Amino acid sequence: MTKFQKQMLTIAAAGALTAVTALPAMAFEHNFNGTFVAKTYLSNIDGNANGNVALTQENTKSNNFTDQRTRINYTAKASDDLKLVTQVEFQTWWGVENNAAGGGGDIDTDGDNLVVRYAYLDFNLGKNLNAKIGQQLFKDTFGGLYADADLPMARVTYKRGGYTLGLGYSRFNDEDTLAVADSYKGNVSADLYALENTYAFNKDTKVGMSYYLNRDDATATSSKRVNTLGLFGATKMGALDLSTFVAMQKGYFHNGATKANYHGWAANVLAKMKLGNGLARTGFLFTSGDNSDKASSNHGWQTLSSNVATSNGATAAQNSYNESGMMLLVRNTSMGGTSNDNYLRKPITNIALLHAGYNANLTEKLYANGNIGMAWLPASDYNYGHTSSGNVNGSDILGAEANVEVGYKLYPNLTLKAQAAYVKLGSAYKLANGNDPADPYTIRAGAYYSF
Repeated sequence: MTKFQKQMLTIAAAGALTAVTALPAMAFEHNFNGTFVAKTYLSNIDGNANGNVALTQENTKSNNFTDQRTRINYTAKASDDLKLVTQVEFQTWWGVENNAAGGGGDIDTDGDNLVVRYAYLDFNLGKNLNAKIGQQLFKDTFGGLYADADLPMARVTYKRGGYTLGLGYSRFNDEDTLAVADSYKGNVSADLYALENTYAFNKDTKVGMSYYLNRDDATATSSKRVNTLGLFGATKMGALDLSTFVAMQKGYFHNGATKANYHGWAANVLAKMKLGNGLARTGFLFTSGDNSDKASSNHGWQTLSSNVATSNGATAAQNSYNESGMMLLVRNTSMGGTSNDNYLRKPITNIALLHAGYNANLTEKLYANGNIGMAWLPASDYNYGHTSSGNVNGSDILGAEANVEVGYKLYPNLTLKAQAAYVKLGSAYKLANGNDPADPYTIRAGAYYSF
């Protein structure tokens, strides 16, 4: 080997070593994790097509079914300042090939049941500014009472000291399917604008103010605007955690000569305290209802709307109140089913709810949670809870719920759970003809695996 060849070999070796040394700094981190849940039900409300709207005599019958859900998360991390976050989901009702909850449940289990839940870019612009762009979870600062949903969204968060500013924009309806000659993308659509301010005095106390604008022009002939402004706060005093919010709404609905003004409001207070080997919880929720005899005025609490409905309907039901601990009275995503989503109040509006519960850690592997709740209607609601005409509520009492959940950690990543809930319906569901609906109940058993 000549001297020149030796020099070239040395240079090549040095270059290769430099490339190998630099590789870890340039390499992506690929992180996978997820959950698998299989759940079986015996219930007269879970699985009902009308379970979230009204109760009828069909509630005297019991449904028995099983569903499952798999969620797989993948994060492509380029650095501490840049990553892509994704989540895909498989949902299946056993024995069902195709429905809204997912297919692949019949013989041979082939089905088109893969959906993308999250897919967003998460990156920092300096040390105080973060941006998230893409499909992501949005939950308002009122605990999800206005909106708790997956949305295509752009969000920016600025933090400096104890102050945090959040800005968000989402276009979550732009179907443009009305066959209108002058319709175009962005013309027939619905948007959400979010402004959230939070100030933390210390690690135990914070206050804030948020504003949300729902601009809904999802039909060619009508429009809807709802402005939501609220104050919130939380503090910790020893073993006691307190939180509260109050929010007001103002807006309008226009459809030709039909006009309506919105004047809704909501409030909540929560208390949690460590007690014995567990956690005691209690709270009160109020959301206004509408029983005005004037079509031009609507005093009901409005959730995020995408269909320009005068008031909330099944397509505007993506709000939640998880702190309640309820399984049937109000939508609670932490206690619900996998693909089943039926509640007496969905969307959560026109309800006053007093609730209490206790989470007990019985052993290192065994726990038991119990909750009770009492609900009534702030606004008397004619023909509520049934489709029979000519009937009026017997009273404003909606009902009372008692539920329990017991879980056992069989392995560090596998927990077996059993749930049961029963609602004693109030006289708001009394019918003049005497065909009152049966009291709702559910019994569930499931396996929860995380990886």
